[in-house]
Amino acid sequence: MQILGIIGLLLCSFSFSKIPDPNPERFSESFQKFARIDQSSMALAKNLTLFTGSSSIRMWESLESDFSEINPINRGFGGAHLSDVLHFYDQLFTKYLPNRIVFYCGENDLWAGKPANQVMSNFHTLWSKINKDLPSTTLIYLSCKPSPKRISKWNTYQSLNLKIKNFAQREDKLTFIDISHTLLKPDRSFYPDLWNADNLHLNQDGYNRWTRWIRPILERK
Repeated sequence: MQILGIIGLLLCSFSFSKIPDPNPERFSESFQKFARIDQSSMALAKNLTLFTGSSSIRMWESLESDFSEINPINRGFGGAHLSDVLHFYDQLFTKYLPNRIVFYCGENDLWAGKPANQVMSNFHTLWSKINKDLPSTTLIYLSCKPSPKRISKWNTYQSLNLKIKNFAQREDKLTFIDISHTLLKPDRSFYPDLWNADNLHLNQDGYNRWTRWIRPILERK
């Protein structure tokens, strides 16, 4: 079974044209800031829940109070691609040694034109590294969200969401959470008053909906 999985990944790697990754060093200042915070806080305490990924995590200002019972730490960096997360892997995962990881990333990759298979390949790489280095850590993947600004990419986002959802069903320590239900009504129209002025990022009401949706799942992980 493992051999077949490896063959499948190899075949997948030849089935799409890769889009170049952006330079990850654009986030050097962000990680220097994280290092300064770590020196003056309890960020390296045990039993951490690491929230990381792109701006939907970075801009979650109430995150640490929303999930205070699971010792959360916010290490989101806006505009991140999965390739950036892989580049800074040691400064995120093996540094903090979290009990669980809540991860939002992939939307920016797809918006930049990367095919879903390329993003999925990076996700496979990330999960393999976490599974090897942190064998007792669980990863909770928050699905790519629909937004008024990027609704033209929603079908592409759904393609990646489905790939990760199907993969998670075969992995004991990987959980997929579809957060689109917090933003879209059953008729696929948006719930009102959940967005910042940019129609891309959530306001506090939006994050409150995410918290109510995610908390029961985190309590079981």
